[in-house]
Amino acid sequence: MSPVSKQLQDQSVADASSQAPSHIEKIMLAIQREENLSPKATLNRFLSLHFVISPSPSCPQQQTPAIPTQPPFRPIGAGTCGRIYSTPDPTTIYKVSNHPGQETDQLWNDYLIHTKVSSIWDVWGRDNIPIRVPVQKYYVSATDQVWWDANLAHFPRRLLDTLSNLLAAERIPAVGKPIREALIDMYCPAPQRDFFKADVSNQDCLIRLYLGKRREASRSRFRGFQLRNYTLCVDQMEKLELDASAFAAGIAEALAIVHWACHVDGNDVEFVLGSGAPEYVSLNKGFSFEELETMKPNSSTWNAYRGGFRERSTHVWMLDFNRCAMFEPTHDGLKQLVNSFFRNDPYFPRPHATLPQDRELWNVFRETYLSTSEICIKKGKMAKEFEAAPKLFLDMVDVEQKKRLEGRKAQAERSSMV
Repeated sequence: MSPVSKQLQDQSVADASSQAPSHIEKIMLAIQREENLSPKATLNRFLSLHFVISPSPSCPQQQTPAIPTQPPFRPIGAGTCGRIYSTPDPTTIYKVSNHPGQETDQLWNDYLIHTKVSSIWDVWGRDNIPIRVPVQKYYVSATDQVWWDANLAHFPRRLLDTLSNLLAAERIPAVGKPIREALIDMYCPAPQRDFFKADVSNQDCLIRLYLGKRREASRSRFRGFQLRNYTLCVDQMEKLELDASAFAAGIAEALAIVHWACHVDGNDVEFVLGSGAPEYVSLNKGFSFEELETMKPNSSTWNAYRGGFRERSTHVWMLDFNRCAMFEPTHDGLKQLVNSFFRNDPYFPRPHATLPQDRELWNVFRETYLSTSEICIKKGKMAKEFEAAPKLFLDMVDVEQKKRLEGRKAQAERSSMV
């Protein structure tokens, strides 16, 4: 077999599991067909945090994921810290460092901080927090000759030809095909839609929630369309009649827990819409006696769903902790939080907005952040003098945003005089 043929075969095997529709996606496709939903109605229905999918008698409660015998790892994303690869296990991704061992290698910090945050999510109860955090699985050092001898050949050689540090983590499932194709129908010019629907890379679609940004009118010609890390801005949420305040409240709650339960600054974390994780039974947590009693004797349970679940079509996930750091609740620590707030992509609403709906989003964010912070401080039994710290942080954000707006106004006035 020629190298090109081998590469194409590996690509087709790697793509097979990503193309297989999940249980939730099958239900979404059935609803879309039965109700003849338009692209806008599809996005309004399935991107809503209020839409819940219940099991249907016509949809099986089991699925058998495709497990190739050889695991070519397919690149599905990249950032400054590392490149992301899918694996034959549909619940696992590999994040491989771009600069192993160098000062810019932040992968171990990602592992460390993410594990701390994940442990707090476990303590609070993952079902009790609206924002999900992927589970970290294990870390592989660039010096681990045993692991790399067994796996290096399965990475694309053009992207990875030497040993590196690697982090294995829970994969955030991409949004379903009905959502992906509706986004293309809504926001991609008609002549290019079929091309982008067929683009394999667009299957890896996670949607960034930009609650602090509205799109500007573009004068440039159409140059492409990419669903990986697609950004959904506030004006789009309004057009789709989505409940942006629900997104704002969930993100505010998560940020407050990160700050005041984890004591992490949240620098450069991301908030994305993805699907819910499939509820496979973990090897560490099998079925209970009561659950087994309801099953037919000799039932296979390795790939079974827990019966009767109710699942949302989408979930908001928080990820990427590689640039995060711990902080102390001092004045300098609060300045660290403010810097992180503005250094992030515009996931958070902003104070002093021009439009009333944006001001309302900030109010929802602020109130939820403060109420959740109060719970965190009481749970953590922090000293009484720290009770005012969350409000002081938001007040400092308010002052900084006002200063930035005044600076932009002055710059615009100077430009108009030239």
